[in-house]
Amino acid sequence: MCCLVTLIFIFTELSVIIKAPAEFCSSLHTLILDGKWQNLIMSHFCHLNEWHIYHNLTGFIRHAVWVEVLVGWRSALVVFLHLMVRSQILHLFINHLLYILTEDEAYSKDCFIGISGLVFAINVLSNLSVKGTWEFQLTNGRIFRIPKAAIAWGDLFLIQFPVPTSSLVGHLAGVFAGLSYQSTFFKRYGPIQQDMEIRESD
Repeated sequence: MCCLVTLIFIFTELSVIIKAPAEFCSSLHTLILDGKWQNLIMSHFCHLNEWHIYHNLTGFIRHAVWVEVLVGWRSALVVFLHLMVRSQILHLFINHLLYILTEDEAYSKDCFIGISGLVFAINVLSNLSVKGTWEFQLTNGRIFRIPKAAIAWGDLFLIQFPVPTSSLVGHLAGVFAGLSYQSTFFKRYGPIQQDMEIRESD
C-alpha cells in the first residue's frame, strides 16, 4: 500500500507540473480570503521541487511501511489520512496564533504544501516506540542521556540548517500531530516495531 500511495503522490505531482505548485498551497490567506478550500486536499499532492518530493517520499516510505506492517493497509490508510488532516489543521492554527501575537502578515500567507507534516507525524510515532536513551560522556566524566524518542525534535531543528527555506511551522505542526495522536494510536495498535516479521495485511 505504501508503494501505491507513493505512486499516487508522484502521479499527481506530474499532473500539476504545468501549473505553479504554489497555486495549490494551503494557508490562512488562500483559504479564507481567496476561498480556495480545495487546497486543503490538493496541497498534500504538490511539492515545490524535485528535492522536496524526493525527501518527503523517502521519509514517508522509511517509516510508513512499518505502520502498514503493524496495523494492515486499511488501518494504515486511515492513520495516514488522519495525520494529514491533523497536521494541516495544526499548521493553520499555529500560523493564526503567531499572526495574532506578532501581527506579521507573513504568517497568514505561510503555505502548507507537500507531506512534510505527515512524515514528521509518522516519525514521531515511530520514535516514541523506541525505548532507551543515547549516552554521551562529557569532558567532566558525567554521562549525558538523551531519550531516543526525542529524535523527532532533533530532526525538526537540524533540517533547518541545510535547508533554511523549509517550513519550520509545517514541520512543527507534524510533530504536534504525532504527539497529539500517540495515545490513540498506541492504545489501539501498540508500539511500532521495526524488526517485526511481515505479516498478512487485514
